Amino acid sequence: MYDFKAVELEMLDYWSQSRIYPKLKKKGEGKKKFYFLQGPPYTSGRLHMGHAWNNSLKDMVLRYKRMQGFDVWDRAGYDMHGLPTEHKVQAQFDLKTKEDIVNFGLDRFTKECIKFSSEKAKMMDADLWRLGIWMDYDNAYWPIKNEYIEGIWWLIKKAHEKNRLYEGLRTITWCASCGTALAKHECQYKEREEPSIFVKFPIKGRKGEYFLIWTTTPWTLAYNLAIMANPELDYVKVDAGDGEKWIMAKGLAGAVMQAVVGKPLKVIEEFRGDKLEGIEYEHPWRDQIKDFAELKKKHPRVHTVLLSSEYVSLDAGSGLVHCAPGCGPEDYEVGYKHNVPPYNNIDQYGIFPDNMGRFSGLKAKTDDRKFIDALKDYKILVAEVPVEHDYAHCERCHNPVVFRTTKQWFFKVEDLKDKMVRADSSVLWVPDAGKNAFDSWLSHLRDNSITKQRFWGTPIPIWRCDKCNEYIVVESVEELKKLKAKNIPESLHKPWIDFTTVPCKCGGEMHRLPDIIDVWVDAGSASWNCLYYPKQKDLFDRYFPADFILEAKEQVRGWFNLLMVASMIAFDKPCFKAVYMHGMLTDVEGQKMSKSLGNVISPYELIDKHGADTLRYYLCSTPAGEDINFSWEEAGQCYRNLTILLNVHNYLIEYAKTAGINPAKLKPTNLGIEEKYMLSKLNRTIKEVTELYEVYEIDRVPRKLEALFLELSRVYIQLTREKATSAPKPVLYTIYNVVFELIKMLSTVAPFISEKMYLNMKEAFALKDESVAHLPWPKADLKKIDEKLEKQMENAQAIIQSILSAREKAQVGVRWPLREAVVATENKDAASAVMDLKELIMRQANLKDIKVEAAFSKLKVEIKANANAIGKDFKQNAGRIIAALDAKTLEKIRKEGKVAVVDVSLTKDHISVAEILPKGYSQAEFRHGNVYIDTALTPELEAEGFAREVTRRVQELRKKNGLRKQDEIELSIVSDYDLEQWGKEIKAKVGAKTMSFADKGFQNVHEEKIKDQNFRISFRVL
Repeated sequence: MYDFKAVELEMLDYWSQSRIYPKLKKKGEGKKKFYFLQGPPYTSGRLHMGHAWNNSLKDMVLRYKRMQGFDVWDRAGYDMHGLPTEHKVQAQFDLKTKEDIVNFGLDRFTKECIKFSSEKAKMMDADLWRLGIWMDYDNAYWPIKNEYIEGIWWLIKKAHEKNRLYEGLRTITWCASCGTALAKHECQYKEREEPSIFVKFPIKGRKGEYFLIWTTTPWTLAYNLAIMANPELDYVKVDAGDGEKWIMAKGLAGAVMQAVVGKPLKVIEEFRGDKLEGIEYEHPWRDQIKDFAELKKKHPRVHTVLLSSEYVSLDAGSGLVHCAPGCGPEDYEVGYKHNVPPYNNIDQYGIFPDNMGRFSGLKAKTDDRKFIDALKDYKILVAEVPVEHDYAHCERCHNPVVFRTTKQWFFKVEDLKDKMVRADSSVLWVPDAGKNAFDSWLSHLRDNSITKQRFWGTPIPIWRCDKCNEYIVVESVEELKKLKAKNIPESLHKPWIDFTTVPCKCGGEMHRLPDIIDVWVDAGSASWNCLYYPKQKDLFDRYFPADFILEAKEQVRGWFNLLMVASMIAFDKPCFKAVYMHGMLTDVEGQKMSKSLGNVISPYELIDKHGADTLRYYLCSTPAGEDINFSWEEAGQCYRNLTILLNVHNYLIEYAKTAGINPAKLKPTNLGIEEKYMLSKLNRTIKEVTELYEVYEIDRVPRKLEALFLELSRVYIQLTREKATSAPKPVLYTIYNVVFELIKMLSTVAPFISEKMYLNMKEAFALKDESVAHLPWPKADLKKIDEKLEKQMENAQAIIQSILSAREKAQVGVRWPLREAVVATENKDAASAVMDLKELIMRQANLKDIKVEAAFSKLKVEIKANANAIGKDFKQNAGRIIAALDAKTLEKIRKEGKVAVVDVSLTKDHISVAEILPKGYSQAEFRHGNVYIDTALTPELEAEGFAREVTRRVQELRKKNGLRKQDEIELSIVSDYDLEQWGKEIKAKVGAKTMSFADKGFQNVHEEKIKDQNFRISFRVL
């Protein structure tokens, strides 16, 4: 059994002690460059299975490129700022709110955040190294370091210089739990059931007339400033009874509205939506919310109908949409267009302030039910219907988000959308669907907010004067020094940077704005920060842009997007050339892994059970872009397959030692069909795997390599068992070359076992290189690829398997030779395989002869009318039809498929065909025909069969007694059955120096019964 734990730990120690990775890096210096940009994992703790999968895929490409002789830039890196770390530190010290953090001390809090993220980064370095993932961990980029922070500041300055940085009052997504703004990509959508409500708002000056509006966010009605109608839809005024008239969309006034409201609605007037523009209504809560009067005075369009064809449809609701410009980006757009302000005064925790009447102290979203109760009290709630829909949640704390109107700093990117889509056309995406998804995301981009109202992050480098209100954007510490700034700290984090002041030209003092930068900007700036730019230019000039990036498909809206936005702002071009996108990890039932479901599997569980190589080999075989349903059974099969290759390598070393031959020094002489076939498969695999790596279709590589070593083990070695003894050189040459080239390629997927096999071969065959990773990538010899031979061998294997199936049917084991097999086929390729590979097929199937016939001449075919089918189809005419069917007509139906008989058409369904085999024959199918074997055993064939069975029994006894191939024995076989004519062959095959058919009194005695014959086998080890 393969002791993967011992081997992997041994290899890790060997790599460290021998400095294999640093030497490899040195070897590539100055050669053709390859820039891999690491997508930074967040330093939240130990690796999860997604990290393991993601980084194993990356390592495949890096190892391949190094073996190709590239100068590979492979700097590791992490995401370290942001809310996850804040939450961890808050939990550690029981800090519930932002005020708790301030009271705890920002100085102390930041130091704890630095400590936490630094420790986790080092822990993740060790975990990645344990997986055999080679990156430059000694120089990993850490966004918490000043050099990285300054790289982000440089981007902010660049955006400012290009007029792509602005401060704006916007309605933005807000997490009331975290007390901060959220960018679009920081929201996760989850399906949840919520109340959707129909509310009637009274039309001003029209007694008893109402607009019927609809919303799924009751709390936002407190900030309602308009109603949206679609100018292109038809609307109706309906009689709702009780002296009330309601206005709604015509398309929603029928059965749906009746079902919702529960009463018939009579149409009394019909008109287009544009007729509603400007009609005023009265907000029912105007007595509670005093701000409404002032807003109406300043903005006359407040509490009127606004037109919007984009955001009003007949998909749901009433066709009149509640509009609160302070509570949603779409509402904000409509409000901005019509000079209706974004009114929203909740605080950072979602709490309504004291001037909101009965709603003061309520919490947005959480207290939706209390707002519904208020609607009931005001008798304006028409209906409440539960609805399931996707709603945004904070990806950090997982609570539902709200909307809030605040001042934030933004990157202006909406006008870059088309340019970014065009830029993406030059990027290679694997799979292709990734490009479509990314282009779609880019096409819907909004200006990105870049600020957060938290503590742990890159401070925004904007200083504003407390006297004249002018502001400056600073790109570095060096610039601060030039500006004669005071109190420049050693660490650029809050709170220390907050004490840094800059003298203003007006005589006032500039103070830094208190916000931090969204952590997405940290990750988005990695493409140049990873290269120490802008402080160093040489690395950037040599490597930028990145040749390759790789992340999960969720990063279409995350890191891929952030890289593109940041790079387009900074350089007007994309920062990556090729993208590989993998899927997500689910359990065997397809359920997303989560702690709450109890179905999370740690990578350490898999490593402990089957090893890191198995983890890599299994996960990296998943098709690009597709999710993987984790299966212990499938992972176990990968482990067993790796063990097969290890056993082949052991067989090679033992076989070469026994033969006294060093296969590394052999030349390709006296190669037979089997060798040429196996070397053709090797070179085809090298060619195909190289091509896959070149276009980053890396998910297909593991199975290509697996197919090669399984073919070597299950086909070639089986074909050459006897040849290995009589002519060892071509066999050793072939196995050595296949294994040697194979472990080079496999080292990109399963580095531990590949290194171990290489080191064993290095010792056995006096190889020079220190590591398999130091070897050059194999080159395919195209002249050795024989497509015809491979196709013939494929057919031959199918025929052999079919013969073995026929043997199994007849219960005749493969050790019993058979006189003849007939391959019945009209396929030219199959017939050619039999004729050209006749000796090979006969040897493997243990036949004395094999023939090809278009149809088996000894087969009798009996064709009858299918009375049931004819009776069912032709009823009363059946008897007449059956009577008209003679043997000639039946045969014609069988061959042609359709024949006219007694004015009707008969098909193969109307006949039954039975094939009658000759006595003693067995049959089995293969894809191009059938095989037929003669199972009769003549005395000569039977004797040979007994000899083969006895040989097998002796070999099993040798193995059971722990004998090696070179250990000789004296053998005695006693039986009533005469095997003397086969004595010489048995002796040679079992490694016996002497053999006798008389009892020699050896102590190692075994009784064996083969069919009806008894054999007494005994031996003595010499």
